[in-house]
Amino acid sequence: MTAQARAGRTALWYHGWSIVAVAVLTQTAGNGLTLNAVSMFLHDWESDLHAPISQLLVALLPFSVVVSISSPFIGALADKYPARLLMSVGVAGMASLYLLISAANAVWQLWVLYGTLFPLSLGLCALATVNAVVSRWFVRRIGLALGVAALGSALSGVILPPVIAWAMPTLGWRGVWGIGGLIIAFAILPLVLWIVRDRPTEREGLHYMNVAGEPGGREPDDGADAATELRWTDILGRRNFWLLVFCYTPILGLYAAVQQNMAPLAATRGFGPGAAGVLLAVFSISQVFATLLLGLASDRFGNRLPLASLSVLTTTGAVFLSFGTGLPALLAGAALVGFTGGIWTLMPTAIAAEFGGGGVGRAFGMLMFFLPISAPAPSLVAAVQEATGSYAPALMGLSLICLTGGAAVLFMRERRDTAGDIMCAAEATAA
Repeated sequence: MTAQARAGRTALWYHGWSIVAVAVLTQTAGNGLTLNAVSMFLHDWESDLHAPISQLLVALLPFSVVVSISSPFIGALADKYPARLLMSVGVAGMASLYLLISAANAVWQLWVLYGTLFPLSLGLCALATVNAVVSRWFVRRIGLALGVAALGSALSGVILPPVIAWAMPTLGWRGVWGIGGLIIAFAILPLVLWIVRDRPTEREGLHYMNVAGEPGGREPDDGADAATELRWTDILGRRNFWLLVFCYTPILGLYAAVQQNMAPLAATRGFGPGAAGVLLAVFSISQVFATLLLGLASDRFGNRLPLASLSVLTTTGAVFLSFGTGLPALLAGAALVGFTGGIWTLMPTAIAAEFGGGGVGRAFGMLMFFLPISAPAPSLVAAVQEATGSYAPALMGLSLICLTGGAAVLFMRERRDTAGDIMCAAEATAA
């Protein structure tokens, strides 16, 4: 073992984990009130903004459309420009978004904010940018690193719903959003500016970069070269990319439909905001475990079987939520569907395996181009419930599509090298 490798192994702290910690915070800012806890505000918005829940959830449609259009370009920027710059702009945008929502007095204002400032800010401070910078800091243990980074979106769903249920009677929904914006501006933004940098130095963290020359090792990608060589046509020409799209879109649709409709669904079974907060917390606690467990599973077994398993789990959870009447059944359904939020770990690890660390930003951005396929699910499920009085028809229909996508992803081609790291066959052939 070289002296540099020994230095990488004996370092007390690898700065890559500091990058991951900041990623947790930026993804908390991006996904917290806006997505993971938005269900807690629907009742008050329905009253104050004079719009039914299905109309309020229409805000997610322009959000998804703009995410899909902007993500390939943001992904390309993430492979080319400093992550500190992109993430700080995104975090500042999220702080502004929270403050503007706190002042909204009409549903169209939510639609505009969710269709403009929100998707652009989220793309810069989370999603493609976070996955790109983390992938540049890790080759070995990349699944675990991306899983921990994704904890931000899950932990906010664990912590925030009970806190919101406690604070809303005193602060109101406007106060909650306003305070959230101030926390992002004065606590998270300075940490991004202080900690984030693009890549490890030559002598830094060689253990995590899996340097060639060690048993089973391989050189980390040169991010700049990979980003320059990888074209969008190269991404769209990969079979594994399309199988991943077919798998993740219905899973995310069902996941989002349950998450955004959790409080109204609980109300139809006779449960109040307190129970809804508990259900959302269980939903997100399950996602917390999933992000870590699926990261470890990806490092050990690859992405194909974990992805297929998620389609089965989310379908089972949808059955509990559709036909269960008591709180235990709803809790079981929330936990099972929440676990599928771990797909946000598997998606970037599958992309990194297919295209290399230097191409994660561009490839993951292209993956997000197909997000609008799943975007109508929350509003559609709410509309079906308003028309029929039941969530079951829409949830079961989505479940069938999920199972089909899970079966399709079993045809992904991947192999393991001698170190146990996962590498797609297409990448191996190209190399």
